[in-house]
Amino acid sequence: MKSLKYWLCLCLFNFFVVSLLGVMMRYNIAFSLPGFNHKYMQESHSHFAFYGWVSACLYLFVTHYLTYQSPSVNILKYRWVMIFNQIGSYGMLFSFLYGGYYWLSIAFSSVALFSGFFFFAFLLLDTKRNQAAGISWLRAGSFFATLSSLGIFGLAYISASKMMMDELHRASIYFYLHFQYNGFFFFSCIGLLLLSLEKFGMKAYEKTIKISFYLLFYGTFLGYGLSLLWIPVPNGLYVFFVLVAIVQLVGVWKLWVVLGKYRKVFTENGSGILKLTLGVALFALLSKFIFQFLSVIPQIGLYVFNTLNIVIAYLHWVLLVGISMFLIWKIFEIKVFRMTAILRIFIGILLTAILLNELFLGVSGLFSIYMIPFRSGAQLLLGASIMITVSILGILFSLKYRENLK
Repeated sequence: MKSLKYWLCLCLFNFFVVSLLGVMMRYNIAFSLPGFNHKYMQESHSHFAFYGWVSACLYLFVTHYLTYQSPSVNILKYRWVMIFNQIGSYGMLFSFLYGGYYWLSIAFSSVALFSGFFFFAFLLLDTKRNQAAGISWLRAGSFFATLSSLGIFGLAYISASKMMMDELHRASIYFYLHFQYNGFFFFSCIGLLLLSLEKFGMKAYEKTIKISFYLLFYGTFLGYGLSLLWIPVPNGLYVFFVLVAIVQLVGVWKLWVVLGKYRKVFTENGSGILKLTLGVALFALLSKFIFQFLSVIPQIGLYVFNTLNIVIAYLHWVLLVGISMFLIWKIFEIKVFRMTAILRIFIGILLTAILLNELFLGVSGLFSIYMIPFRSGAQLLLGASIMITVSILGILFSLKYRENLK
């Protein structure tokens, strides 16, 4: 139990570091931060968010599940994966901040990536006889994480070799992001949620969940093309991608119906702020499929793919509102920490700040489409970032000084 408490606190601290880098970038945009390269800060921020925060949490929660559900599994190897993931994450944090893509940052990226490969292999071996509904989703998520590495290796090669290949560079970024966001992050979160619901019985919905899984798995695998619609494609291929988007919508609708059956479970268990956090997170995760479908409409896709602020707003919608708030819910759902009044306040502030951040990003994106200046946008986004950072720090200090560890 002490080990679990330590890792949960470390994950929360890493989330704080991610938010602190966000404040630095927002301050640099609003004013100026001498001595720092903004592009390097972006690369450090995104890599540490993916590996130091999200991947670290997902590895931890899967390991925690296996510890209690599969006592015969050698958990030590998963702990080594988590340790090497942290080494890679902190190495990327400082090396990217120092010089962007170069030999050292690529080396630490490789450490984190290969940690993920080993995690995938261990998970396949240790769950091959596990028939729980959420396990297939966890395996799929880890598979997509492994697949996404093709994009980051390509990106590293292009950046390190200084080749001027803008379209290939952008396609590599979208390949990585697609299979991380829509694959690894989404499938892992849904898998963990289904495992949490397992104790309430899922036999009646196994068939629907399986159909949803296959529709979303193959939709995600083929759906990379939805991230490439900024490139002219033949009409036949465009129609195919539209069908893929529809398949994903059907899959997520079936999943939404099943999760809706557990509304009473969510209502009767846990505090109000955690129920709200989970509800907002699930809405964000499931609504992203609607946004993907809308992007296939040429008039909308033209603005979406060519407006940086819209792209940033979408990425934050999924990563911050969806994934991060789900992880915050999961951290407290496993009941290692006691839920106190001060924690509820700080979680509420965090949720409010993240939604305000998304609101300001969305307004900024819409204004940029219509060439309307959003003069206070940078300052408002900086304020939201500071609010996020302070709330995470408040959660951490509450855990330490309120002595609410079991």
